[in-house]
Amino acid sequence: MKNYFGFILNLVIINIAFSQVPCILGDVYVGEAANKGDPEDYIEVYNGGSFECTLGGFQLDDSEDLEDFTFGDVILAPGDFWLGYEDDDDSFGSGLGGGGDIVVFADADGNMLTVTLEESIEIADGTELSQSYGSDGTGCYTLPTPGESNAECFEFIYGCTDPDASNYNADANLDDDSCEYPAASCILGDVYVGEAANKGDPEDYIEVYNGGSFECTLGGFQLDDSEDLEDFTFGDVILAPGDFWLGYEDDDDSFGSGLGGGGDIVVFADADGNMLTVTLEESIEIADGTELSQSYGSDGTGCYTLPTPGESNAECFEFIYGCTDPDASNYNADANLDDDSCEYAMPGDINADGEINVLDVVQLVGFILGTSNPSDTQIASGDLNGDGVLNVLDVVALVNIILDS
Repeated sequence: MKNYFGFILNLVIINIAFSQVPCILGDVYVGEAANKGDPEDYIEVYNGGSFECTLGGFQLDDSEDLEDFTFGDVILAPGDFWLGYEDDDDSFGSGLGGGGDIVVFADADGNMLTVTLEESIEIADGTELSQSYGSDGTGCYTLPTPGESNAECFEFIYGCTDPDASNYNADANLDDDSCEYPAASCILGDVYVGEAANKGDPEDYIEVYNGGSFECTLGGFQLDDSEDLEDFTFGDVILAPGDFWLGYEDDDDSFGSGLGGGGDIVVFADADGNMLTVTLEESIEIADGTELSQSYGSDGTGCYTLPTPGESNAECFEFIYGCTDPDASNYNADANLDDDSCEYAMPGDINADGEINVLDVVQLVGFILGTSNPSDTQIASGDLNGDGVLNVLDVVALVNIILDS
């Protein structure tokens, strides 16, 4: 019996001694790590050797300072794992940066193996991938398997991962920002005729403006200068908020009905036939030869403006009527619209009777003597020597004109 108990005691001692053999760095190594997501940061150490061993005195850190975590007498059988989550009891405390980091694993003698953690990647189903390693430190992204055998290296399939997109790729597991979405139909009133021109340079044009808050398509909308709506139907024209569609008469993919310079209408209709109509008044040419356009708000109210096709509308034009001919005696430099008021002086015809005679001399002398005040036209007609004032020299010149006639 004594020998039996001795045998048992020796067996226990042998087992204890055998189990306390230090692990060999390289046989044990970092097999997996995660630096973001659910589960949180973790490091997995794997015993790829052929015997049970202790990690006592081994260290983990995210730098070669090795100041973070030192293992106690952790026993690992062949094929077993040690798994530690950040800040758990008896685990490491250095957070692993989601943008990339390293894990340094060292034995009790300070020999080190370092693995590189690349930037954490979230795949289409919301999973943050882990990174798994062989004994040589070579790694790849994998699905997380903490405390279990590593998954195969993850195969990245890039594409649109949003099922609501028109180019959704059901096989894609990583979104590449390529998603495309079918545009909603525009809403009549949010999109409207913002400007039109019915004469001049540029030629007849119509501008449609998206005053709404979302991108939309004009597909199926129509333009015409009557409610027959037989002129132009839009294809899949996409308008972002604040953008314009601009069409010139008879251009490709544009309207063909000419807009009458004497006045017309523009009918803009949605795909259901609902209409908004704006009125084009008679085209007006201002003093510098520009034909004004007409600009509108979303309610169809309009005014004359300087042409700004495809751009934000100008302010309503301020008409200043007067004589716009610089050769006229009553030229108004501020006037931008001629009112047929221009007056032209005949040199010497002071009384404007169409003749130059003694009566003109009498009136000129009266102006010089101050018995009456001349008008601008009379000054221009009587200032025959061009010195800017009426005086006796002008009388002499006028008398000579009469004597020579």
